[in-house]
Amino acid sequence: MKNFQFINRKYNRSAEWVKEHSIGMETLIDVKMEDFHFLERVLKNKRIVWMGENGHGVAEHNLLKSKLIEFLYHKMGFKVIAFESGLSECYSSNFLKQKLSVNELMDKSIYSLWKTEETVSLFKLIKETDLNLLGFDFQPSTNQNLFPKFLESIDIDIPVNFILSVKRIDNVTIDWYKRIGKYKASRKKVPKTIAQEYQKDQQELLDVITELNSKLGDLEDEFLKKDLHIFYKIIQKVLSNKRLFLDFLRVDRRSYLKFRDQVMADNIEWICNELYPNERIIIWAHNSHIFKNYETMFKFKPMGSLMTPDIVSHSYYLGLFMYEGKAALDKGTIYDIKKPPKKSLEDYMNHNTKPVSFLDFSSASQNSLNKFLFSKTLILESGTMHKLIIPAEQMDGIFFIKKISPPHYL
Repeated sequence: MKNFQFINRKYNRSAEWVKEHSIGMETLIDVKMEDFHFLERVLKNKRIVWMGENGHGVAEHNLLKSKLIEFLYHKMGFKVIAFESGLSECYSSNFLKQKLSVNELMDKSIYSLWKTEETVSLFKLIKETDLNLLGFDFQPSTNQNLFPKFLESIDIDIPVNFILSVKRIDNVTIDWYKRIGKYKASRKKVPKTIAQEYQKDQQELLDVITELNSKLGDLEDEFLKKDLHIFYKIIQKVLSNKRLFLDFLRVDRRSYLKFRDQVMADNIEWICNELYPNERIIIWAHNSHIFKNYETMFKFKPMGSLMTPDIVSHSYYLGLFMYEGKAALDKGTIYDIKKPPKKSLEDYMNHNTKPVSFLDFSSASQNSLNKFLFSKTLILESGTMHKLIIPAEQMDGIFFIKKISPPHYL
């Protein structure tokens, strides 16, 4: 009995530590920019903020992140928001945003996961200001890619056949992404006849990309003379991503997921070091992609764990978690969040009395009260799947929402 009482006292003291070191907020709906003032101290020396989410289908995650980005843009000078969405789709939509409505900007850039009422204010901000939208994924995020329109809009004499070839690559790639994706989603092997058909189209498209790279090289001097070399780099990177996607579309699911995170990591490094080397950048992705020091037993590392030390040193990794309510799967199916077990990360955070809370542990020293941050602690991935992490090794801080609900999709 005495041992049980000691353990319970220790648990209660840890819960008190969380309450004492957290910052609480009453609401997300009516939150104002000044309510995030505490982040100015936490993020003052950081150039890159990684914003995770413990599940894509959560209205409150979308709303909180949109509000946070508004604060970071207006108060801290962050000028780039990079989504877990297609690189070419997001860049070209941002380039043409003055010609698009807010809904069109969303439709033609990001995955449908985030086309919600809760993110409308964010895309309104992107459209009306110099906040730049980017993507870092090599997967197609929409079948309405404006990249050919981008090519037509820049002040370079790009051959019509070049643009038509890009359109063909996009159309055929999206078709195969859907066809092969059906088998991957159900974890079934792609039938041999379909694999052979894909291999034929794949080789044709890879040959076209090789030809496009050659034609692009012939135009490099023109890009340089007109001081448009950044556009040259964009086109070059997009073609490289298309090649990589075609190379790995047919591999087994585990290999594909591993390779995808590596490509996304490379794209983020490129964005931070070459495309926007002097800007402060926000990265929007799932928690499981942003963990900064994580490796599975199968040697899988998420993109956050593949960053160079320089990027890591200038980064703040922010996880988002929830306690109860309903969320949506990627295809919109609604499901119930499971109750987090005692001594899970969500359980400790739930001792805060406010509906929304923030805990920064980027500079916390380990002691007997916060040991759960520095040792293996349970989390519920997407609110359902048990996963052990060492929180302080994977993140620098946490936003926690007690009650969540599914997004309102547009």
